[in-house]
Amino acid sequence: MENLVDRPDTAIPAPSTPGDTGPAQPVGSAPTISTIAEGRGLIDGIDAQLRALLANRRGLSSQIQALRQVEGGPRIEHARENEIIASWADELGPRGVEIALAVLTLCRGATGQQP
Repeated sequence: MENLVDRPDTAIPAPSTPGDTGPAQPVGSAPTISTIAEGRGLIDGIDAQLRALLANRRGLSSQIQALRQVEGGPRIEHARENEIIASWADELGPRGVEIALAVLTLCRGATGQQP
């Protein structure tokens, strides 16, 4: 599988957020900061984006689980989850596995479950 993260032509722009300080950086490329406060502000923005992305992922996962059940399949497809874990491990190593498992656990809740 081709690693798209390191290709500048496939960089994913960050969503616009209040206090955005400039154009999005390519994935994996951190901007240069001049103060701790500036760095913390950027991290806070990234954390907010991550929470929003996880909320979207949770909603999509819930819909997929419901559709799979309607079609007579299992709510959880372990082969698909193993693919997801492997992709996180390939990109981030052992800590990627931990993150993938946390994301899957978050998104695997009962269909329709809210945080």
